[in-house]
Amino acid sequence: QDLFPGGEYSVCDSISVWLGNLTKATDIAGNEVEVLPEVKIDNVRKRQFFYETTCRVATPPGGCRGIDSRHWNSYCTNTHTYVLALTKSKEQMAWRLIRINAACVCVLSRKSWRH
Repeated sequence: QDLFPGGEYSVCDSISVWLGNLTKATDIAGNEVEVLPEVKIDNVRKRQFFYETTCRVATPPGGCRGIDSRHWNSYCTNTHTYVLALTKSKEQMAWRLIRINAACVCVLSRKSWRH
């Protein structure tokens, strides 16, 4: 459980990791591209790493923490961001924006009204 100072909890538990073995990704145009394992800068080889945050549990039992399930449907889902990566697509190497998981958020929908 993600516990914040003051006894606060996140509505969706997440986990963050450094990815150093990403081989495929989706670019900002929606194309699947190959992520190159290393970047050469000033004749020095550097490995590409990406910091990714994902939901621990995609659909926790009972929905998101702290949400009144009598009135709301809820579930946790990953949101995305785009970061620069050295990639290859159709034999062309280029720096492209690729999509990675950035956060775990709660999605709400109101249950049907009944009076």
